[in-house]
Parts: sequence; structure tokens; C-alpha cells
Amino acid sequence: MSDGLSRIWMSMALLVSIAAFGLGVPAGAAPAAPGAPAAPAASRVVSDASCSAPAPHGFSDVPTSHWANTAIAWLVEAKITGGTGPGKYSPNAGVTRAQMAQFLWANADKPAPTASHGFTDVTASHWANTAIAWLVTAGITGGTGPGKYSPNAGVTRAQMAQFLWTNADKPAPTASHGFTDVPTSHWANTAIAWLVEAEITGGTGPGKYSPNARVTRAQMAQFLWANACAPSSPTPKLSMDAGNEHTCAVKPNRTAKCWGYNHYGQLGDGTKTGRNTPTPVIALRNVTEITTGGNHTCALSTNGTVKCWGTARLENVNGTDRNTPTPVAGLRNVTAITAGGNHTCALTTNGTVKCWGYNTYGQLGDDTTTDRLTPTPVAGLTNVTSITGAGASLEGHTCATLTNNTVKCWGNNSKGQLGDGTTTNRLTPTTVTGLTNVATISAGARHTCATLTNNTAKCWGSNLYSQLGSPKSGDTSMRTSPTQVTGLTNATTIAAGNDHTCATINNGSAQCWGWNPYGQLGDGTEYTERTTPKPVTGLIDVTTITAGGLYTCATITNNTAKCWGSNVEGQLGDGTTTKRLTPTPVTGL
Repeated sequence: MSDGLSRIWMSMALLVSIAAFGLGVPAGAAPAAPGAPAAPAASRVVSDASCSAPAPHGFSDVPTSHWANTAIAWLVEAKITGGTGPGKYSPNAGVTRAQMAQFLWANADKPAPTASHGFTDVTASHWANTAIAWLVTAGITGGTGPGKYSPNAGVTRAQMAQFLWTNADKPAPTASHGFTDVPTSHWANTAIAWLVEAEITGGTGPGKYSPNARVTRAQMAQFLWANACAPSSPTPKLSMDAGNEHTCAVKPNRTAKCWGYNHYGQLGDGTKTGRNTPTPVIALRNVTEITTGGNHTCALSTNGTVKCWGTARLENVNGTDRNTPTPVAGLRNVTAITAGGNHTCALTTNGTVKCWGYNTYGQLGDDTTTDRLTPTPVAGLTNVTSITGAGASLEGHTCATLTNNTVKCWGNNSKGQLGDGTTTNRLTPTTVTGLTNVATISAGARHTCATLTNNTAKCWGSNLYSQLGSPKSGDTSMRTSPTQVTGLTNATTIAAGNDHTCATINNGSAQCWGWNPYGQLGDGTEYTERTTPKPVTGLIDVTTITAGGLYTCATITNNTAKCWGSNVEGQLGDGTTTKRLTPTPVTGL
């Protein structure tokens, strides 16, 4: 059955069983596939809808006492659906495959498909044509047979189990499900066992799963609402990462968008066309973190796997650039990722690190200078809590914080960026001299910075453009060990770019210092080098900050973003290629 190869878009990490909400539905009332055609939706972010108190839906066939009342109201407020007709939602109607496509497409903010679907039973005039085309190009389904999608066929509980399990990259369950109506030979047996183990459902009754039962529109509403609003998990916030000349963001719905330079396919939209506004990354769902390198991008999934795209020198496939996400072979149980200019590293659940890509300076930490096409363990490194690579730099060094709040670095050390008191390249991790009580860390092109638990900061490496935040001393343009950033207090995070540095402050503002030829410090000037931290003009309510090659971006508490600095490749995402000396909103996030 080709449905067994389908995958649902959305974050499975937030899934909970419907029964867990105490809304009077059976414990196994599995979330159904989506419902009828969505009403035309204005531009919106699904997460803007109120999870706990959405506006009344207005459907006469869904009383306020209905177990899915809040979920259906949320669906309407999020503009995912407008019902089946005037004042009607039809909560008990079964969900068809066309309706499922429309719901998922609307829930993903209606991205434009990159190609047609090729199904002979879905005409170009079909109300779900665009949604189905997106489902195919996003890799969520391949149809029910050669040239067929079967838009009017219903979606069963077995099919739904398969959707969820496949989307989670088919994890192996450790126990059987115990349902007498699902034999071990059933095509969805493993998927259903995983669904039970993941506590997504407990069946429809004692020993029963009802694999052939159709899911309803009310159940599908509950599923989408629970996915976005599960009280047991915090709602994700917008996050971003700035590379050399391209930028990517993870949206609250765990999809991703990228913009800027795209010569190597690093935007992941299936093309090599540059974009000056955010464009969806194809077939990428359940994203928890994204990292941008010189000309490549990688994303971490909720299931602990990683996908990368862009220049082929940096992923697990030799010789071919990738313009859509490609799995990194053999990498599992990942908790964090970081991209250097020409390499990538991943932190795993056991506190160790693996790296791959270019290794000219020993930035992979495997005690060689041999390039690696697949993840290779960093030698002798354990108890790691976070990692950082010089994403905008092609020179290459990597650092890691440890459980004892110290730091080790390795790779290029020509400017003292490893902080060990020398300028000797290191092929394995070496301890940063005299640095303790580290809270956060960031590697720039030729310098590295860290915030400390007392909310001050220290930097080391190149200081040619005052990026260390301390005045130059005589003719010395570098520091080979950590140096206090002058006048910086109440810092919460730090971001090192090519030759500038920025920090978030605990009052929601930000400060930057260093090189400023394109306005990347955001203080309204250009070519004015700042030797100490200066406030970014008009920037408030900052949650995170990221420094790219010659530009900077910040996320705001309302899940919007602003960028400033160089914009020659559209990396600021404001729809232009005009440099900005102060923060400007990113369009279309």
C-alpha cells in the first residue's frame, strides 16, 4: 500500500493522545487526517492562533460542550479551515485524502509547490490540486498507485499510524502493541506498535486498535490543535542562523525558510536561484535547529537525525551539490548541530561530538587533516553540552563547552582563536586557557567569544577590527587567551561574525562592536569601527541574535525577525538588496 510510504508534515515530538486532554473521547480516538477544503486564508502564522482561548468558531453543529470544540475553534482562528458550508463543520464526517492534503497544506502556511503532481484523477481545476501537488513535492505521499491519488478515498487509523511512524524516520519500537485486531503480519504493525509506545494512542478499547476505522474531521482538528498546542511541551519560538551570505529560520510550526545567496542550493528550495525574502525549504518538517555554513545548511529533526543541503563538499555525498535536504548517513541521537565554513559537527545524547567536511586545519578534531564525507568522532571529547563552528568563515575552527563550564577548541589557530595561549593549529580539542563559568559560546571567522555565568563576556583571537571588544594594545592585533569585553554587563548570549560581535542583553536589547563597513553593528553608521559594545538602534524585545559574514539578525519575542548590514545577496530578507544600517523587518516569516 503506497500510503505506507507517505509521511505527514508536522512535529511528532508534540503529539499526545487525544484522551490525554480529558475531553471525553475514547483513549484510542486517533487524530484523523484533515478535513474539507479550507476557506481562503490571509497571510498568517498558524501559531498566532490562541491555543487556550480561540474565538468562537460559529458552527451550529459543534456545541461548546463538544470534546473537540476548542480544537475546531483554533483551526478556524488559524485559518486552516472555514468549515464544510455556512455554519457547518461536519465533525463526524470521515476525512478524505483530498481533505487531508488541504489541511496539511493550510497548516504549513500554504507553500507553493515546485512541480505538478502528475495524478490523472486530480485535475488542475480540483479544489485541492495545489495542496496535493505540494504534498507530492514535499515528499509526504506518492499516491495510491501509478498516476493515482484517490482524492475521495477515506483515511484509516492504520494509514494514520503509518504516516506518523514514517515521518518519525521509522524508529524501532521495543515492544509489541498488544492489539488482537492487528496481527504481526499487518502492513502497519510496526507503526502501530510505535504509536502505542510513543503514547500517541492507547487503542479504541481493550485490546483493540480498529485499524480500518476512518478518522473524522473532529479527530483531525484535535490532532492539529494538539500538535501546535500540547500543554506538555512549550510552543517553539522562531529561531535563526546567519551564514556567510544566506540566512535560515525555524518557524514555530517546525518548518524552515531560507533566503540570500543560493549558488550551491544552500536555500534548499530545489533551485539555485537567490532569494531576497524567506522561501520554504522543501520536504523539511519537525525541525528543532538549523545551522548555516559558508555555502551549506543543515537541520536537526525532532527524532535526532540531520539533513544537509548546499555545496557537496560538506555532506555525505561526494561530487554533487544538493538543493534539497539530504539525510546525513549513520547519524542518530543528535541534540545539537553547528556548521563551520566548510565543515559541520553534531553533538549526540552521550555527550560526544562527530564532525565531517573539510579538515585542512584540523577543524574536525579527529587528529588528522583528512577531509571526511561522513561523520567522524572528535578525538577524546566527552561531557559536551554545546558546540559552535565558525559558520561564516572558510578558515575553520570549532569549540565545545563541557559540563564543568569550561571550553575546548580545535582547528585553525593562526590568530589565537583557540584561546590556548599559542597560534598553533590543533588537530584535537585543546583547553581554552583560564576560562571557567561559561554560559554560551560563539565561534567567528578568526575569533571566539563566550558569555559567563555572571553575565559578562570574554573574547580571544583576531582583534584587527576591535571585534574582541577591547582596545588594541600597541601593534598587537590578536589575543591568544580570553580577554574581558570592555563595559559589557548583563549579557545573556553572544554571536561572533566575520569581524564583528554582538550580544543580547537581559533587558531585551542588543549591543555590537567591531568592523562596520556595511552597517552590521546596527547603530546607524557605516565604516565606523567600534572598539567597545554599542547599542543596536531601536532594537527591543530580542530573544536571540546571530552574526553572519557582514550582517546580523535578531529574533523578537513576537516571533518576528530583523536584520541589518550587507544585503548584496538579499540575506536580510526584506525584499531588496539594499544594505541597512539599522534593523529592518524580515518579510514573510
